[in-house]
Parts: sequence; C-alpha cells; structure tokens
Amino acid sequence: MTRLAPPLLLLLVACSEPVAPEDARAPRVDASAVLDAAALDGGVDMDMDAGVEGDAGVVDGGAPEPDAGPPRCADAVDCEAAAPSVVEHNMVSVDGCSFALVRDPAADRDTQIDALAARMGGARTVADVLGHLNREGRAGISSDNAGRMRNHAHVGFRWNAGDEAVDYWYPQGITGSSDAHESGRVEGRRLLMVSWYHRTDARPTKGARVSLVDYSDPSAIRYRHLLLVTPTDDGASYGAAEYDSGGALHAGGIVWVGDHLYVADTSVGLRVYDLSRILQPSNSDDGDRVGLSGGRSDAHGYRYAVPQLARYRLAPGSCPIRFSFAGLDRGASVIVTGEYRNGDPAGRVARWAVDLETGWLREEGGRVPALDAAAAAQTRMQGGLTFEGVHYLSSSSQAGRWGRLYRTRPGRESVITAWPYGCEDLYVERAERLIWTSTEHPPLRDTLGIPLQGLPD
Repeated sequence: MTRLAPPLLLLLVACSEPVAPEDARAPRVDASAVLDAAALDGGVDMDMDAGVEGDAGVVDGGAPEPDAGPPRCADAVDCEAAAPSVVEHNMVSVDGCSFALVRDPAADRDTQIDALAARMGGARTVADVLGHLNREGRAGISSDNAGRMRNHAHVGFRWNAGDEAVDYWYPQGITGSSDAHESGRVEGRRLLMVSWYHRTDARPTKGARVSLVDYSDPSAIRYRHLLLVTPTDDGASYGAAEYDSGGALHAGGIVWVGDHLYVADTSVGLRVYDLSRILQPSNSDDGDRVGLSGGRSDAHGYRYAVPQLARYRLAPGSCPIRFSFAGLDRGASVIVTGEYRNGDPAGRVARWAVDLETGWLREEGGRVPALDAAAAAQTRMQGGLTFEGVHYLSSSSQAGRWGRLYRTRPGRESVITAWPYGCEDLYVERAERLIWTSTEHPPLRDTLGIPLQGLPD
C-alpha cells in the first residue's frame, strides 16, 4: 500500500455578486445507470450544514497521557486563547499547538479488510472501478450558477438527471487526482471525487458514498458511486458509514492522498478509507442490505464499497475543534480542516502535516499537533484550503442565497469572489490552476472550477 507525507496551506471560499469585480474588499455590500428516484427540494435557501452535530458535541480529550514527546508543543494549551473573538473578514492566527489528533488503535482495520477481501473474492483497485464507470455526466453547469459565475472562465459538469434531483443524497466534499499524486493523474486520467451523505431520518441509514468521476474528456464525463463502509471489529462483516451516535456520516470534506481517502468526521477528527483494497460485494440487487449474511455480501445496491482503515481523534488535552471540511495543500504537505458555524465568524481552520509518501499524518511523540491554525473570520464555511500561501474559504449564503469564495491570510482583509449557490468543499487542480467546488441543492447540483487568483499586492 502506498503511503504519503508533507505540509499544508489554507484556501478560503466565499462569493460576491456576479456583477461585482472579481477582486473586491469583503466588507463591501453585495447588491447511464438506473436513476435514483427523486423529488425536488423546495427549500432552496436552506443551509444544510446548520443542523449537523455528528456525535454528541465536541469535547476535549481530557487529561493528557504521560507521554513526554518532542518539545514543539510542550507548553500547556490555552483553550480560551484558541477561540479568539474576530472582526469579520479579518483572519487571526491561533497557536496550532492548541489542537492535536491521535490515531485510535481500536479503530485500525488493516487485518479486518484483508479478511473481508479474502471472503469476497479479493480486493479491487481504483483502476478496476475505472473500468466499470456506469453513469454519464453532462458538460457545463446550470444556467443559474452560470449566471452567478459569468465574470469567471468557469468549467464543470452536472450529474445525470436522477443524481441531480435526488432528495436523499447530498453532495459535500471534493478531491481528485491532483491531490492523490504529484503527477496530477491516476491511471493516466484526470479524476474528481465527490462525497455525498444520506440525508434521511430513516434507520438504518445508508451513510455516505463517493462518486469517482473521469474528467479526462470534459465532453464525455463518466462516473460511478461507491459506498463507504466500516468493517466490524471481528472482520466478519461491515456496515454503512455512521457517526458513533448514529446517523449518516456527513462527509463534509474529503482528501485523496495516495491510497488513502481522508473524510471529515465532524466532532471527532478524521477517518481514513483504503482505496487500494476496495471491496466488491457479490450482490447489488437489494438497496436495503449491507454486509455479509446468508451466504451473500451487499452494499446497499452498490457494486463497490470502500472500507474504513483508520481513524484520528482529538488527542487527550487538545482544545476542542470541529472537522466540518477538509482540503489538501500538496505543496505545503498539509491537510486543512475547518469549522462550519452558522452566524458566527469565529470558526477555526487548522493545518495538519501529512507524509505524502506514506499517506499518514505526521506524528510528534505519538500525537499529531496542528502546524498552525487561525480564526477564519467568515461565517458558514463549507470548505477551505491553502495554496501558495493564500487561504481560500468557501462560504454559503453570503449574498442572499449565493456563496462567496474568500481569499485571505492572517493580517489581510479578505478579498471576495462570486461563488455558486449551495457551495461546499474545495479542491485545487495544481497544473490547471483551478479551484473547484461541488454544490449540494437539487436540482442546481454543479461541480465547477474557476482559475485561481491569489491575493492582490
């Protein structure tokens, strides 16, 4: 299995009125396969992340364990200082040592994945899935969002009609082959990956899925959905991706690093899924069954299932912080995470060193302290990352229903760019110098990218 490493940069996303100049000061006022069954959602102005709690709130890890560790973060943390008040649009630095993750040994599933693969005819790879893409995307984006983005040279696509309209699966995170490998390609292809969560009060939930999209030819887009699953402790079966307290994992941000897929785990930390050992159930004819039972294996009707390999939790002694989204800064070798807060601009972003060779977060004395952090000074953040020293933040419902993409860094006032309705997580294609998002609300579900702009001098 390939493993990866290096540091991070933070990107901030938000939107301005389409008629506004592309670079404006933030304080200014803004004037196929079988289709899923779907009913259009009339709540076009709702902010779907407002009620996402995940597990029972964010709690710190309690008293630190007696592990000396290296000296970089040796001092006791000040959690009050790690949650500063801010003036909107003015990012404030926070001590990264306030936050730390630890890999949970009880959640490691390496041997369980091997056992499942052996019982299910062997593991599959991304290359195998690429040979069986069964849905067709549509080039271009919706007229509503195209109008919003008319001042930008945007690119993108729409899902097939069923996925565009389905009211119980919602797109969230985005990543792609530029994150996965230095070359920017996987199996020679330009790929995107988008996560969706199962939005339903029904139990059991189907959890979360990802769509693997071949964007090599923007005029002939093909994709396939894969279910995220969690192996049982004994490796005898698996279930859908849920929070510990129940309910679908929101999967608000994803990062593809080598064979690993990092998924934001709202109030806990990060989950890691294994893209080198994808499972192929024997049956895909029953959307209500998941796991191994009665001599068969199922994944809620999906042909492929991606198993959870590991999990990072907030470390003992860490200040609390939420994991609403995630992005990669490959140049800085960091994963960027951040907090969605509805009307509060004090949500934080943090950057975690990742080894791009192994694919694991870099530990210091058994812990993974954040390299740095900041109070972002933007409300309703749905995505964030850094690139070439600039934070990009994607924020929803900033100008009426429209989003904004913010560009900033500590000590600089944010610059705003128009961003679509229902904007979510962020992803950068380095070679193409594009920044991407995927929008969540039916039927205006677009996956789109615009040229990176950086910060004006």
